[in-house]
Amino acid sequence: MKQASRKRYTGAGPVCRRQRGFVNSRQALVLLALLFLAPVFVAWFMHMSAEHGWRPGGTTNKGTLIQPPRPLTLPAGLIGATGEPFSQDFLGGKWTLIYVGDAACGGACREKLYHMRQVRLAQGENMLRVQRLFLATGAPEPTGLPQILAEYPDMAVAVLSPEQAAALAPVFSVEGIPMQGAGNVYLVDPLGNLMMYYRPDADPRGMIQDLQRLLKYSHTG
Repeated sequence: MKQASRKRYTGAGPVCRRQRGFVNSRQALVLLALLFLAPVFVAWFMHMSAEHGWRPGGTTNKGTLIQPPRPLTLPAGLIGATGEPFSQDFLGGKWTLIYVGDAACGGACREKLYHMRQVRLAQGENMLRVQRLFLATGAPEPTGLPQILAEYPDMAVAVLSPEQAAALAPVFSVEGIPMQGAGNVYLVDPLGNLMMYYRPDADPRGMIQDLQRLLKYSHTG
């Protein structure tokens, strides 16, 4: 009986080991598959969460990204502050800071134009890759725009007619806030895409940092 039991046990041992090995191999394959699928699941979860308001806390940009970027085309027939035709191709080839405001340009408007100038100057040797545009709405005052041109001679100024302003309003409206009176500073890439904006209370130092990164890693503009 002992010999028979020993034989049965001896014969069953390799089978058990094979079964255990088979289970472990299958588990290893499952774990390997999970390792490959986990990043996909995490990315999917983050994407779905982002659609409901979640945003990753590790982003480095100070402005608010516009996703997806919006192609921006200046309206035909746009005129400059002194009455000359304004080029529709102005936005191509450079990074452009844009402010949209009333032609009277009160204190808040002038503060934004000053910040835009300082942000550009802070780029040092790369400042030639950045340009500024003030899109003025409403009826210009006799002295308002000339004073702005005198103070900021290297900034482009264009005057929007009511029809042109209405055509651009959907592009510049973000977070349900209309273009008129928003007080935002917008950033357009060298391909003419509206891709980021800064709220009225945004720190200009954040704008400087964002542009420095974009100019460092961008091969356009």
